[in-house]
Amino acid sequence: MERPYEQIRRMVKLFEYNRLKLRFRNEDELARFIDGWAERFCETDDAEWNIAVTIMTARRREPNFYNMEKALREAQGIRRERILDKERREKENNNQANTTDQQKRALQKQGSSNLQSIPKTPYEIAQEALLRYERRGRK
Repeated sequence: MERPYEQIRRMVKLFEYNRLKLRFRNEDELARFIDGWAERFCETDDAEWNIAVTIMTARRREPNFYNMEKALREAQGIRRERILDKERREKENNNQANTTDQQKRALQKQGSSNLQSIPKTPYEIAQEALLRYERRGRK
């Protein structure tokens, strides 16, 4: 996690704002709480941390290690699902693009004039010129 102390301070403010159970007798207790959480969760991914804090706030869970770890596991699952959904969408978009290209090529082979032509190779250009020449010779 980038700047864990700052993120945990923000989390504490968010929890206090939402009236979750955070009671510290003095600033030293608050500092120990922040230190403990920073040490415990410093390796956590930022996106997963933010999702977990949102989960804990929304569900009004008591802020303790057990609940935060549970929320983090849930956040990891949510994040994995988002990544998989994104990959599926990209795959579908690629498949649709390939299908569209194939459809355009098929229409062009049929002689459809409403599509922009795909650049031709020199061999194709020569073949077309030869066919035109042969057609003229027959008339």
